[in-house]
Amino acid sequence: MVVGVSAVFIGVCALVVSLYEAKLMREEQRSAVLPLVELSRSHYVNPNEGDTAKWRLSLQAQNVGIGPARVMDFRVMVDGEAYPTWREAMQALIGPEVDVRYGQSTINGRTIPPERLVTMFDLSNTEHAGAIIREFDRLDYEACFCSVFDECWTTSYSAFGAAQPIADCNRDDGSFME
Repeated sequence: MVVGVSAVFIGVCALVVSLYEAKLMREEQRSAVLPLVELSRSHYVNPNEGDTAKWRLSLQAQNVGIGPARVMDFRVMVDGEAYPTWREAMQALIGPEVDVRYGQSTINGRTIPPERLVTMFDLSNTEHAGAIIREFDRLDYEACFCSVFDECWTTSYSAFGAAQPIADCNRDDGSFME
């Protein structure tokens, strides 16, 4: 009887240890593919303050994590209002009469590999760079991204790289179209 009870006790202990090891392995797998998207801007200003024609402006997204980031939703806002394109956002920022020309790469719906930098917006007609840079505190952009295990986070330019976990990423009428 004692041998039988001992065998059951040892079996239960082995099962508990196995379950704990499996839990640790799942956590390690999730952390091995953890993405982290940082949104940033680069601008180059001519030291001669009046010569804005030589200013440069680009906006980037970079996955600085160790796993792929699936960008499920992206938004661009001016004064808290979402705009579907860069042109509309920039015109809301510096004036509707301004013809803003730019190059762009889509990150909405895209998987960004680790260590990849994507230039989302690159201003072509640089004479508007100074006006945009002066109004930049009114502009914000945010990305909602998920890991391969469907764990999701949201981050924005104004959050300085701090991603907040969320349940999931949903597109709606305020989502970016480009």
